[in-house]
Amino acid sequence: MPATQALTVGTLLADRYEILQLLGEGGMGAVYKAQDRELDRVVALKVIRPELAGQSKVLQRFKQELVLARQVTHKNAVRVFDIGTANGITFITMEFVEGDDLSALLEKRKLTPSESVRIARQVCRALEAAHGETLIHRDLKPQNIMVDEAGKVKVMDFGLARSLGMDGMTQTNTLLGTPTYMSPEQAKGLTLDARSDLFAVGIILYEMLTGQVPFQADTILASLLKRTQEPPAPPAQLNPEISPELNGIVMKCLSIAPEQRYQSASELLYALETQSGVPADSPMTVSISVPVPPSEPALLATNVAKRRRIWVAAGAGALLLAVVGGFLLQSRFLTNAVEQKPVTLLVSDIENNTGDPVFDNTLESMFIIAMEGASFINTFNRGQARRISQQLRPDATKLDEALARLVAVREGIQVVLGGSITRRAEGYSIRVEAVDAVSGNPIASQEAVADRRETVLAAVPQLAAPLRKALGDATPESVQLAAAETYTSSSLEAMHIYAVAQEKVWAGNRLDAIRDYSEAVRLDPQFGRAYAGLAVAHANLKKYDEAGEYYKQALALLDRMTDRERYRTLATYYLSYVHNYEQAIEALERLVSLYPADSAGHNNLSVAYAYTRNLPEAVAASKRALEVNPTNVQAQLNFAVYSMLAGDFDTSISEAEQILKQNSNYEFAYLPLALSTLAKGDVRGAREIYVRLAEAGSRGYSLSKSGEADVEMYLGRYEEALEALQSGIEADQKENNSGELAVKYVASAEAHLALNQRAQAIHAANQAVQLSPVESISYLAARVLLQAGDEGGARILADSLEKMLQPQTKSYARLIEGEIDMQQQRLTEAVEAFTEGNKLLDSWISHFLLGRAYTEAGHYGEAWAQFDLCWKRSGEAADLFFADMTTLRYLPPLYYWSGRAQEGLGMKETAQNSYQVFLKLRADTDPSAPLVADARQRSAAIQ
Repeated sequence: MPATQALTVGTLLADRYEILQLLGEGGMGAVYKAQDRELDRVVALKVIRPELAGQSKVLQRFKQELVLARQVTHKNAVRVFDIGTANGITFITMEFVEGDDLSALLEKRKLTPSESVRIARQVCRALEAAHGETLIHRDLKPQNIMVDEAGKVKVMDFGLARSLGMDGMTQTNTLLGTPTYMSPEQAKGLTLDARSDLFAVGIILYEMLTGQVPFQADTILASLLKRTQEPPAPPAQLNPEISPELNGIVMKCLSIAPEQRYQSASELLYALETQSGVPADSPMTVSISVPVPPSEPALLATNVAKRRRIWVAAGAGALLLAVVGGFLLQSRFLTNAVEQKPVTLLVSDIENNTGDPVFDNTLESMFIIAMEGASFINTFNRGQARRISQQLRPDATKLDEALARLVAVREGIQVVLGGSITRRAEGYSIRVEAVDAVSGNPIASQEAVADRRETVLAAVPQLAAPLRKALGDATPESVQLAAAETYTSSSLEAMHIYAVAQEKVWAGNRLDAIRDYSEAVRLDPQFGRAYAGLAVAHANLKKYDEAGEYYKQALALLDRMTDRERYRTLATYYLSYVHNYEQAIEALERLVSLYPADSAGHNNLSVAYAYTRNLPEAVAASKRALEVNPTNVQAQLNFAVYSMLAGDFDTSISEAEQILKQNSNYEFAYLPLALSTLAKGDVRGAREIYVRLAEAGSRGYSLSKSGEADVEMYLGRYEEALEALQSGIEADQKENNSGELAVKYVASAEAHLALNQRAQAIHAANQAVQLSPVESISYLAARVLLQAGDEGGARILADSLEKMLQPQTKSYARLIEGEIDMQQQRLTEAVEAFTEGNKLLDSWISHFLLGRAYTEAGHYGEAWAQFDLCWKRSGEAADLFFADMTTLRYLPPLYYWSGRAQEGLGMKETAQNSYQVFLKLRADTDPSAPLVADARQRSAAIQ
């Protein structure tokens, strides 16, 4: 039962706290005004949502934040009192503050310099106390600063703070905060210290003095970038009442480099007290008014947040906002907190009786969006449903309600939604009905009339709300309708072509989908969902420059998406473009906790886990996605891929074959099938699979040539590999496929290097990086440059990887440094660099290189431990970067190096076997190749 229903006015919780009023709801739960009968005082009481309190990790973090927040006991900081559990409800209590927050005051007017300085001084005192406890706020903003009628200031919500002394809680690259008030280092995802809070004080001072915030730009991303590059216009230019001294204080706070700001809250406080020209603090009167509480208890407190209000400082996570990729994303509309069993729903074709083709496949997409507003509802892929319907009735041209029920029964789908739209004299009549898939019994039905063509889309949420309620959704209809206002396109034609694009994505036709998405945004430039579709489609095609541009446009239009779609967009942004996988995991864990029936959320979570090399969690998450939607093809593909990477080649082959039986043109399903087949030693089988892949369109041909080259390089046949790669390069150039071109050029560079063609190797490596400077290409190119004699070029790429600031890119930079050390026989330094790289990303290649360094140093026991781990994780060699790149060619050298370590340990028979397998795989390689010649010599010596 949601907290808003469990705690009604008059409820006595824990025999102590009498509930007086619901103040609002946030990401972690509801906030109430309560009377503490034991101590006879009014408190704020925050209840953790039941579905979150039941998660041990969430509860543990909540308690940790409470402990941290309780350390701040200054009079200018809100006090957090206690945490408790009663009747299965977990809650915290904290100081109740009556007054306006600073943002409400600033909505009315800019403040005088005297008022501004007096508020800033008190904020500094609160920060001084917090920083003294090694706590930084991270999300300081006017909404977190309360001002009572006497002018007393209290800073609240230290729940987003982290202890500077707790490495596990403060991580580089984890962005917390509200974009408008972020420091440059926070915008970049760097490690923060107290000086980041002082930058926020500078922005708040600027806003109080001028009535506007600095660093204004057209988009959030542009604003974040602006503060990292240039200072704002001095506030004195906007308000001549500001003294030069006060202007200087503000500008020093807003210095880009932390070392150029005030170095502590105490130092800033001293400047405000002695240099601002404002006398010592005296009482400041502020006009406060109290609003009427919201009549609908399920509405967010933010419905009244824009008015002057009673507010509550909820300490550790007050009205907690979902922290996603540096943006604090606040759900404007509540998700139902009642525990519901997941419901899978199939939307059949809405019968179009209007004669207007714009309604073909348009309303279906809108109903999917509207129904998925309920956290427990997951919609079945209509593209997959169409394929199944063709098997059931090959002559069927539509997925009508009757056929949809047959599909639903076969696939275990509980509910089918169908309906019609009809042109009448009074307008457009829309009818919709939800039925039980098995019995056909109606669950709920609804009708509405749109007076004209342009208002049809707006009728969909009104129709969906009663259906959601009938299925168990308790979200008020008013909230559902308010949400719909943000995601409905202003253009019926744009919505139609978007729906067509979605159908093509489901069918695996990405290129056609891109054309339709592009047309949708041409028709409606504010269509955020269509920009997100373009971004994801381009990223999946490895066209990263285009993906980045579309992501920027999508992020600027987040408010035009549903809550679920916002989380999805931000998560895929971090997954496929920024490559901040830990941040993506946070967003996706939040998504699936709020929307447990979201198959796509579980699927993307599996991807994020995989990128952090947590394969057990990746496999488990892909399984959960399949449990929610057993015919989710993308989840099944991920299950096949992650099974392969985990070394379960049989499962990978089985799952990939199942996918290809349904759609033989699904190019990416061939990759785990071919790689797993090759990993099991079936070279001929792998080659045959790549031949089949080449027949699956231009994309399939491109992938097949990379795969064929990987097989040839696996066998040491480098000239044959170059032939395959050249064919692929020519095809990619015609298709302008820069991502796959880069993959082929870097593979060509490796082949040229193996043939001792150093100039060609360097040229190909540089071409690859110019085409696509992503981490995988940059790292492999750097290795080629180093081994070809261009150490300077390798160092430049290592520096570029370091500056990307993500754990995995910094890891690759360390690995390059280690190879430079190893090349120069600085083996101790090499071991240290490889170890550091492994700590940043536990990759297969880091263990392999560490084993090599130990071998060269004569530490054979340590070397064999690393190589043994590589054998146990041999599946990861199939795609080193988890990026649809065929890289099994890196596995054969492991036989040689394992032999070296085994030989050093006196395991002669085992070493002999390792050398022999390696030589067998290199039967067609130039016998003078260094590793081949050495393996043959060592094998002969053992005999």
